[in-house]
Amino acid sequence: MRSIRGRAGNSLSATQRQWGSGEVILSVNEDLTKTMGRHQIMLGGRVGYEQVAVLPDRSADTESFNNYATGLYDPTTTTNYGVKTDTGLADADLFLGAASGYSVHLQPGTERWRAEQYALYLQDDIHLNNKLTINAGLRWEALPAPIEMNNLVNGFDLANKAVVTGKPVSQLLSEGRTTQGIITNLQNLGVTFESTSQANYPSHIMNGDYHIFEPRVGAAYSVFGSGRGTVLRGGVGRYTFPIPIRSIYASTAGDAPYALGYTQSYTAGSQSPDGLNNYQLRSPVTVVAGSNSSNVVNTAGTTAIIPGAFSEAFVNPNMPPNMMWETNATIEQPLKPDSVLRLSYVYDYSDNLDQEYELNNAMSSYAWEAKTGTTAPGGTYSGVALRPFDSHAYGTVNEINPSGWSTYNAFTANYQRLYKRGLSYQLSYVKRKGFRVGGNWTRDTNLYPAGDYAPGFVPGDGSLHALNRAQNYAINSEFGPQSITFNGIVDIPIGRGKKFLTHSSRLLDELIGGYQVAWNGSVWQNWMSVSSSNWGGDNPYGGGSMGKIQVYKHKYPVTDCSSGNCLKGYLWYNGFISPVLLNNPCTGAHTISGVPASYQAYQTPINMDPGAYTCTNGTFKAGNAQYLNNNVPVTLANGQVSEVGYSPGPSTNPFSRTFLPTPWFWSADASLFKVFPIHDQINFRINVDAFNVFNVQGNNAPNSNGIQYLNVSHNTPRQIQLSARLTF
Repeated sequence: MRSIRGRAGNSLSATQRQWGSGEVILSVNEDLTKTMGRHQIMLGGRVGYEQVAVLPDRSADTESFNNYATGLYDPTTTTNYGVKTDTGLADADLFLGAASGYSVHLQPGTERWRAEQYALYLQDDIHLNNKLTINAGLRWEALPAPIEMNNLVNGFDLANKAVVTGKPVSQLLSEGRTTQGIITNLQNLGVTFESTSQANYPSHIMNGDYHIFEPRVGAAYSVFGSGRGTVLRGGVGRYTFPIPIRSIYASTAGDAPYALGYTQSYTAGSQSPDGLNNYQLRSPVTVVAGSNSSNVVNTAGTTAIIPGAFSEAFVNPNMPPNMMWETNATIEQPLKPDSVLRLSYVYDYSDNLDQEYELNNAMSSYAWEAKTGTTAPGGTYSGVALRPFDSHAYGTVNEINPSGWSTYNAFTANYQRLYKRGLSYQLSYVKRKGFRVGGNWTRDTNLYPAGDYAPGFVPGDGSLHALNRAQNYAINSEFGPQSITFNGIVDIPIGRGKKFLTHSSRLLDELIGGYQVAWNGSVWQNWMSVSSSNWGGDNPYGGGSMGKIQVYKHKYPVTDCSSGNCLKGYLWYNGFISPVLLNNPCTGAHTISGVPASYQAYQTPINMDPGAYTCTNGTFKAGNAQYLNNNVPVTLANGQVSEVGYSPGPSTNPFSRTFLPTPWFWSADASLFKVFPIHDQINFRINVDAFNVFNVQGNNAPNSNGIQYLNVSHNTPRQIQLSARLTF
């Protein structure tokens, strides 16, 4: 794979994707039942085995371009050597062949993972009388640790900042799993390697769990006796879910020394002749891409790997499985005709959810300056200087921990009509809410360290639990607050014995009779997060404003012409809209019209004063260079003032964990079908399937500015599918 990055437009890339996965799953189950008087005893067990062979995602070799070869030096950046605003162009650097950097990669080899599961259970269903049945059971499980069969997985010794390899480095070299050049480069940066015994790790990096006990108890009570009338059901139980193997190998596959990129950078201080950043800005171009760049990356050199250019992800060696307690209760009431109404409540609590702790995540420039009274350092270690755990060698260092938890509450109402007289249908309503931390790989709710916060902003006592609750405990947006689902089937009343054409001939009945229509659909809401990128009204500098979120829904139709095309929509809630778009001071134009005079964004940027603005051919230009941004002045230890983006730490914005219900969405599918019997067990079936049968457009959720635009559909257009099937 090859990628050319950094152009003003899209990147250029040529990819021959190499990725693969194979899986073997074996499961042996045995379930026995014995009835003894009022007791029904169930005894069983399970042995499970899973083996996965995976070739991890490959990393592209790159040629990167920025605007440093054609840009002009900005003297105000002193020895950081920045480019002057409005000078240089990445496309111009590309045209000249003046790459800012090159990289080539050692790709990780195939990994072979194995996981096992052993379980036994005993359950007693006790029929106390014709009204009450009690279920009581206990399940035991043993989950040996997932094992990479060649031991090509790392641990990490936090105390010594050392990489723990499953095999000695000498063996990794002899097997071709890494190179001496990589080992030498890493050691030159200060990386050390330890064996599992030196780090007090298990031989295969992780420990298993062999003492998992899961009690479960339930009851069913028939108010008027067995088989008649109202039934009350309820239960509570504990359940175990092993951490998915993919959550391990997908995170750890890029670990050094198995996968790593060699670089030649003309902007990194660690690879410049004078140890300062952006050497390309202040020196002539000597290497032209495609002309004399074939061996520009020296994989045998001692500085081919720059500080922070590699990562380590590792699993807590004592990682337990995910655990869940569930409590449920149901009232079931039979109704006429041949139908039943069920009202249910479910509460789940889960813990030990896998979560990535990014303990070396770089702090913001604001947090650094507030802590140290200096600007972020340049030079050799500029790429790692703001990292709190290690600011010398490592880039990201992520630990997969059992630190996550979640809750889930749901009320369900279900009405079901059994199939009779050619009709059956079901209707369900669910009202639910859940909160979650972790349990979703790296997609969300990663945990960041106390070192990422500016002074005075560390949550609570700075413990991991306090950090986690402040950063991540929020509504679980994987599902919406409520939904309605429906499905059913109906016989079309045409043909012999039906309401219409009941006396049809056999041939005519074969053509027009016996058709059925089935349908299903959903009406639902999702959760949407609001923007937390502004800091008005919530900063020590007093700029901007903050208020309550106001939800208007369809109350205010608006037109947005800011893109050059005028788009219709609704101001769904009071997100931030630039005052210049609402009323251009130079022309009086309302680029976004229809916004009420009472509109006030729930949070504005810090800098809302445009200063002495100018107008050029109707174009507005603020006199204040910081207008509509969140930069603040930080007085450094040397008395100088630095303008830097305000960001005191992860999830410190008051709206960082705020969610609103989306508009309602809905869609339905339907199918017209008939089965033609041919002979004995031979049947011919035809289907006409319509997806989004009513061709409902559906409108998307609002953008971060609070406007719900109507130019894009939420649903795909109606699709018709014709199919035929012969079964025998």
